[in-house]
Amino acid sequence: MTVDGIGSAYGLSESTAPAAPNKGLFDQDTFLKLLVAQLKNLSPLSPPDADKMMEQAVQFGMLERLVRVEEAVREMSRATYLAQAAEVVGREVVVLQGDLRVSGVVERVLLNEQGARVVIGGESYDIRQVVEVRP
Repeated sequence: MTVDGIGSAYGLSESTAPAAPNKGLFDQDTFLKLLVAQLKNLSPLSPPDADKMMEQAVQFGMLERLVRVEEAVREMSRATYLAQAAEVVGREVVVLQGDLRVSGVVERVLLNEQGARVVIGGESYDIRQVVEVRP
Protein backbone atom coordinates (compact mmCIF):
# COMPACT_ATOMS: atom_id res chain seq x y z
CA MET A 1 0.00 0.00 0.00
CA THR A 2 1.26 3.47 -0.74
CA VAL A 3 0.04 6.78 0.61
CA ASP A 4 0.22 9.56 -2.00
CA GLY A 5 3.17 7.82 -3.57
CA ILE A 6 5.20 8.05 -0.37
CA GLY A 7 5.51 4.30 0.08
CA SER A 8 6.68 3.66 -3.46
CA ALA A 9 9.24 6.44 -3.19
CA TYR A 10 10.87 4.52 -0.35
CA GLY A 11 10.58 1.04 -1.81
CA LEU A 12 7.52 -0.05 0.14
CA SER A 13 5.17 -2.62 -1.26
CA GLU A 14 1.69 -3.58 -0.12
CA SER A 15 3.16 -6.24 2.17
CA THR A 16 5.59 -3.90 3.97
CA ALA A 17 3.51 -0.76 4.30
CA PRO A 18 1.18 -0.38 7.27
CA ALA A 19 -2.54 -0.83 6.79
CA ALA A 20 -4.71 2.27 6.80
CA PRO A 21 -7.09 2.67 9.72
CA ASN A 22 -10.70 1.59 9.23
CA LYS A 23 -11.96 5.18 9.17
CA GLY A 24 -9.66 6.04 6.29
CA LEU A 25 -7.79 8.54 8.47
CA PHE A 26 -4.04 8.79 8.43
CA ASP A 27 -3.41 8.72 12.18
CA GLN A 28 -0.26 9.05 14.25
CA ASP A 29 0.27 5.30 14.59
CA THR A 30 0.05 4.80 10.82
CA PHE A 31 2.46 7.67 10.23
CA LEU A 32 5.02 6.24 12.63
CA LYS A 33 4.72 2.76 11.09
CA LEU A 34 5.22 4.25 7.65
CA LEU A 35 8.22 6.26 8.84
CA VAL A 36 9.84 3.17 10.39
CA ALA A 37 9.16 1.15 7.23
CA GLN A 38 10.71 3.94 5.13
CA LEU A 39 13.81 4.03 7.33
CA LYS A 40 14.16 0.24 7.23
CA ASN A 41 14.00 0.23 3.44
CA LEU A 42 16.47 3.03 2.77
CA SER A 43 18.84 2.46 -0.09
CA PRO A 44 22.43 3.62 0.47
CA LEU A 45 22.62 4.44 -3.24
CA SER A 46 19.63 6.81 -3.13
CA PRO A 47 19.34 8.53 0.26
CA PRO A 48 16.00 10.09 1.16
CA ASP A 49 15.35 13.72 0.48
CA ALA A 50 15.37 15.46 3.89
CA ASP A 51 13.09 18.21 2.60
CA LYS A 52 10.54 15.65 1.41
CA MET A 53 10.61 13.86 4.77
CA MET A 54 10.16 17.19 6.60
CA GLU A 55 7.28 18.08 4.28
CA GLN A 56 5.62 14.75 5.09
CA ALA A 57 5.98 15.38 8.82
CA VAL A 58 4.48 18.87 8.47
CA GLN A 59 1.58 17.53 6.39
CA PHE A 60 0.91 14.89 9.01
CA GLY A 61 0.90 17.50 11.77
CA MET A 62 -1.55 19.63 9.82
CA LEU A 63 -3.78 16.64 9.13
CA GLU A 64 -3.77 15.66 12.80
CA ARG A 65 -4.80 19.20 13.83
CA LEU A 66 -7.56 19.25 11.22
CA VAL A 67 -8.92 15.95 12.52
CA ARG A 68 -8.96 17.37 16.05
CA VAL A 69 -10.76 20.52 14.85
CA GLU A 70 -13.30 18.42 12.96
CA GLU A 71 -13.98 16.30 16.06
CA ALA A 72 -14.39 19.40 18.23
CA VAL A 73 -16.78 21.02 15.74
CA ARG A 74 -18.78 17.80 15.45
CA GLU A 75 -19.07 17.57 19.25
CA MET A 76 -20.09 21.23 19.55
CA SER A 77 -22.66 20.81 16.77
CA ARG A 78 -24.05 17.72 18.45
CA ALA A 79 -24.40 19.51 21.80
CA THR A 80 -26.02 22.55 20.14
CA TYR A 81 -28.37 20.35 18.15
CA LEU A 82 -29.38 18.42 21.26
CA ALA A 83 -29.99 21.64 23.21
CA GLN A 84 -32.18 23.01 20.41
CA ALA A 85 -34.06 19.72 20.05
CA ALA A 86 -34.60 19.49 23.82
CA GLU A 87 -36.51 22.78 23.72
CA VAL A 88 -39.50 20.99 22.14
CA VAL A 89 -39.82 18.43 24.95
CA GLY A 90 -43.18 18.94 26.61
CA ARG A 91 -44.47 21.12 23.77
CA GLU A 92 -47.11 20.23 21.25
CA VAL A 93 -45.77 19.80 17.72
CA VAL A 94 -47.15 18.88 14.32
CA VAL A 95 -45.18 16.34 12.31
CA LEU A 96 -45.73 15.91 8.59
CA GLN A 97 -45.26 12.29 7.54
CA GLY A 98 -46.09 12.03 3.85
CA ASP A 99 -49.65 13.35 3.55
CA LEU A 100 -50.41 12.55 7.19
CA ARG A 101 -50.16 15.24 9.87
CA VAL A 102 -49.46 13.91 13.36
CA SER A 103 -49.76 16.20 16.36
CA GLY A 104 -48.99 15.60 19.99
CA VAL A 105 -46.80 16.48 22.92
CA VAL A 106 -43.13 15.60 22.57
CA GLU A 107 -42.27 13.09 25.29
CA ARG A 108 -38.53 13.03 24.64
CA VAL A 109 -35.87 13.60 22.01
CA LEU A 110 -33.51 10.90 20.75
CA LEU A 111 -30.18 11.81 19.18
CA ASN A 112 -28.05 9.54 16.98
CA GLU A 113 -25.65 9.87 14.05
CA GLN A 114 -28.53 10.47 11.62
CA GLY A 115 -29.90 13.37 13.68
CA ALA A 116 -32.63 13.97 16.24
CA ARG A 117 -35.97 12.23 16.57
CA VAL A 118 -38.97 13.38 18.58
CA VAL A 119 -41.12 10.84 20.40
CA ILE A 120 -44.87 11.50 20.34
CA GLY A 121 -47.27 8.93 21.74
CA GLY A 122 -44.52 6.34 21.83
CA GLU A 123 -43.76 6.80 18.12
CA SER A 124 -40.48 8.27 16.91
CA TYR A 125 -40.36 10.89 14.12
CA ASP A 126 -37.45 12.64 12.42
CA ILE A 127 -37.22 16.16 13.85
CA ARG A 128 -36.92 17.51 10.31
CA GLN A 129 -40.53 16.41 9.80
CA VAL A 130 -41.73 18.84 12.50
CA VAL A 131 -43.62 21.59 10.69
CA GLU A 132 -45.11 23.41 13.67
CA VAL A 133 -44.32 23.92 17.34
CA ARG A 134 -47.19 25.13 19.51
CA PRO A 135 -46.91 26.92 22.87
